[in-house]
Amino acid sequence: MVAQPSAVSLAAAPRGLLRVLGFAFGVAMVVGGTVGVGILRTPGSIAGKLGNGELNFLVWLLAGIYALIATNVYAELASSVPRAGGPFVFVCRGLGEFPGFVAGWSDFANNTVSNAWTAIATSEFLVQLFPQVSAHEHLLAPALILALTGVNSVGVRTGSGLQQVLTLLKVLLLVGLVVAAFAYSGTAAAPIASSAPASLGATVVAVVVSVQLVLETYAGYNNSCYFAAEFTDPGRTLPRSMFAGTLVVILLYLMVNAALLHSLPPAQLAASTLPAADALANFYGPVARTAVTAIAVACTLALLHGNVLLTPRILYGMSCNGLFVRSGTYVTRTGVPLVALWVSAAISIAFATLGSFEVLFAISGSLTLMLDPLCAAALFTLRRREPALARPFRAVGFPWLPGLVIIVGGTLFIAYIGANPRPSLIACALLAVAFPLFRFVRPAPASARSPGDV
Repeated sequence: MVAQPSAVSLAAAPRGLLRVLGFAFGVAMVVGGTVGVGILRTPGSIAGKLGNGELNFLVWLLAGIYALIATNVYAELASSVPRAGGPFVFVCRGLGEFPGFVAGWSDFANNTVSNAWTAIATSEFLVQLFPQVSAHEHLLAPALILALTGVNSVGVRTGSGLQQVLTLLKVLLLVGLVVAAFAYSGTAAAPIASSAPASLGATVVAVVVSVQLVLETYAGYNNSCYFAAEFTDPGRTLPRSMFAGTLVVILLYLMVNAALLHSLPPAQLAASTLPAADALANFYGPVARTAVTAIAVACTLALLHGNVLLTPRILYGMSCNGLFVRSGTYVTRTGVPLVALWVSAAISIAFATLGSFEVLFAISGSLTLMLDPLCAAALFTLRRREPALARPFRAVGFPWLPGLVIIVGGTLFIAYIGANPRPSLIACALLAVAFPLFRFVRPAPASARSPGDV
């Protein structure tokens, strides 16, 4: 008779995440987890602030360059400390357990809020496609989160495959939108008009505010690093997938903006809340609005799925360090951190039920901006304190480019608080919870932690 393992032995040797992910998934997480409702709604408001086609391109390009510089930081950290959990892991390793907890808590809050506003946006687009479900719109966002959580409960390979399919569909549809805008020959293309700015100071302020808004649409360039413990070759694959994904996002954003500037007069672009729909409607009629709404559903659904897949990795990583409940380390045989997955889903559903898109989106923007400077600071500390640490990828331009992340990211975080005081106060309240919560869940002694802890 074969002896069954005791409960004590099972608790002492928890099942780990599966190393089954590769380059295609890494790219899909960056592209699919970045490109969403922002690129469909933001270009109009940015064009209205700048009033200049050349400046418009410059802002989207500058934000993309910052995303690449920040990716440079995350690529070194993720390849040298390949653990599940994202920024929490790096800040905890570099700056200590309490700063790491603050980073992990704020990142988890940000992603559950992001799940909520993405689900709300997806439900709004679905109602436009299927008006008959409008009476149940309030149920759609929670139902989407539940459905995608259920899919991801099956296994990491299932979630990975779905993310790659949704991302490919999204990219093809956006490229099709761009091609349709440039291919129409029925009317002359709208010129890219430039207007003289009122003053240099006003132009600088407009550019800074616009870069800040555009950076929110780039948030997601570090998505692959949350799965560092699940890549088959993280030292090689993670940096490549992060840079490739970010470059694809930059290219897509510039292409979409070029198509919009080509298709819409500046005044109409500035006044539009969904400029892609207005652009194609100018050429192809009302049916184009339905097509763009379908593209919006594909974009937000891939974004939501990527966030649902990513968020539990934060709780899993924190649990491995004793900074969340022990059951958060539970992983199924198919590689799913099941407890962390459903806890994340429950909190996301609560936010989706209680909040509106605009408030949740603004709170998310505030929480996002603080992580880059913290991770860049952790990079500096690790370079100094652990010079012998294996670094398959070393950040280019050290110390200047990582230092720029600290300066730009910190400045934008402060500026965002000044420009958006109400949602920023809510974000600060969420951060303040970290102080008493840390004292409640202080790390267990090192001997009690799981293998592979930070």
